[in-house]
Amino acid sequence: MPSMVLVLSACAPVSSGGQQVTVDLVDFGITARPDAVSSGAIDLVIVNDGAIVHELEIFSGVDAGQTLKASNSVADTTNLDLIDEVEDILPSATAKLVVDLEPGTYLVICNLPGHYEQGMSTYVTVTDGAPPTQP
Repeated sequence: MPSMVLVLSACAPVSSGGQQVTVDLVDFGITARPDAVSSGAIDLVIVNDGAIVHELEIFSGVDAGQTLKASNSVADTTNLDLIDEVEDILPSATAKLVVDLEPGTYLVICNLPGHYEQGMSTYVTVTDGAPPTQP
């Protein structure tokens, strides 16, 4: 089971000493750089570059490119495994989530009402060994 630690920017910085993935949240999209890393400790640095509040949820149990159905304006994540989440990330704020991830595909979304439906999702691939070369 993956383990995690959450640190908000108001706290002293915490790092796993592992790989870093920067997750940019905008109105309405998410990008993860890089989007492929090797398994182990990963520092997710979450930056809300949007004008409104967002959240970040990370799930396992998905296939790359899988589209979730929406119910009541949020993604239906019933059959997925929630790894962790960070709620209420204010505009211009940064949060950090330290996770230990096994090889697989992980879905990263903002699941506030209407946000997933407007394109706030991306995937991060975790490999066993060196991550694929980024284009």
